[in-house]
Amino acid sequence: MPCVPSLIERLMLLTFNQGPGGMLDLLGAQAFRATCVAVKLGVFEALKGGRLSASETARKIGADEQGTTLLLEALDALGYVKKKDNRFVNTPMTVKWLLLDSPTSLVHGLRFFESTVFERWGFLEESIRQGRPKMCLQNWLDQQPDYWRTYQDGMMAVARVVVDEVVARVKLPSNACRLLDVGGGHGLYSIKFCRRYPDLSSTVFDLPQALAAAREIGAAAAAGDRIRQQPGDFWRDDLGTSYDVALLFNIMHASLPEKNLELLTKVARALNRGGLIVVMDQIAGNGIGPIGRVLVRLQGLNFFNDGGGRAYAFGEIVQWVTTAGFTNPRRIKLRRLTGFSLVLATKVA
Repeated sequence: MPCVPSLIERLMLLTFNQGPGGMLDLLGAQAFRATCVAVKLGVFEALKGGRLSASETARKIGADEQGTTLLLEALDALGYVKKKDNRFVNTPMTVKWLLLDSPTSLVHGLRFFESTVFERWGFLEESIRQGRPKMCLQNWLDQQPDYWRTYQDGMMAVARVVVDEVVARVKLPSNACRLLDVGGGHGLYSIKFCRRYPDLSSTVFDLPQALAAAREIGAAAAAGDRIRQQPGDFWRDDLGTSYDVALLFNIMHASLPEKNLELLTKVARALNRGGLIVVMDQIAGNGIGPIGRVLVRLQGLNFFNDGGGRAYAFGEIVQWVTTAGFTNPRRIKLRRLTGFSLVLATKVA
């Protein structure tokens, strides 16, 4: 949880010429790391049953009492737990986001976010120096295959936050029967669309490693007979034909403009006339307020480090989709995911 300095603290930081930004960035990094450690140790799960002292918590998670006490005190200051009469309990925020059985849990994705900041960003300096990723995300994942599951966990954690809004706000054509989920991995969007539209079936087209990870986390088991996993490389392999809808979620940012145009043209060939394409991504200039702007710009840096891409402007995406053979591009700004938008367009009949 971000530390928000009081007015007096801001004045003190400015007086000593340290600036609130740099100091809070340091605290934010430490806070995130402490939260990840608490999740790994099972602190929040231990407190799920009610208030515990530090010593009781330490015994329950099998850790040192002094270290556990210091961690709990830090989590109290950050707002993840609340201390009263030397006993600790989870706050409502923790119950919603950091417990395994919560429908909005981010626990399974936390390892991915942690690896992004503390491992992948270890390459950032060299990526910036040479003007291209030191090691693209796919190659890095392939070198440590267990991280494919970590990656899919992270993507699915984000999807859980926004999937219901996406499905509610995207109206599919009344005659839509076949959906192509390009790079869909975990398949959650396909699952939700098929549940909303009983006559719809979906093909989730992604790398074999991604689909295998999706099966491990149980996404495939929830898919049912109307969702098919199709292993392949959507950059190289044929996507098939006769689809009515295509999803391209969180793909544009990972590639250079010419590659995005190439992929959109390929998707257009896979769609029937009048077919709908739905792009979801972070859009440059889309952030609302200081946090939104910071999120989009930091993610742009992350995209560059992962694959050489960036957060693109709405106008750039419109140019690609129209050049690829689509018409009537329109935009839906998502409420539940800061900085993200949907871009919809229809294949020219």
